[in-house]
Amino acid sequence: MRGKRSSWLLVILLLAGAVIGGLVGEALAKNVYFSWMSFGGVNGYRNLIAFSMDPLIDARVLKLGFNFTVNVNAGSVLGMIVGIFVYLRA
Repeated sequence: MRGKRSSWLLVILLLAGAVIGGLVGEALAKNVYFSWMSFGGVNGYRNLIAFSMDPLIDARVLKLGFNFTVNVNAGSVLGMIVGIFVYLRA
């Protein structure tokens, strides 16, 4: 039986897999054989989560807002699957 795994390790591996897979998927999508890597959305990405509070504070001199967006493509999904696999093998 393996030792206790850290949940932070899973989060880090998922984020790293998503970022690296997204970059690889974006680069490979330009090739004819890997055009499926951009499965739709804006520039090959689907908007998974979007949250916006713009402007949150407007004091005429200072405007403060908050935007949070999660975009995924096929490469980032595959990267997250690889991250889960690495976590389970560790």
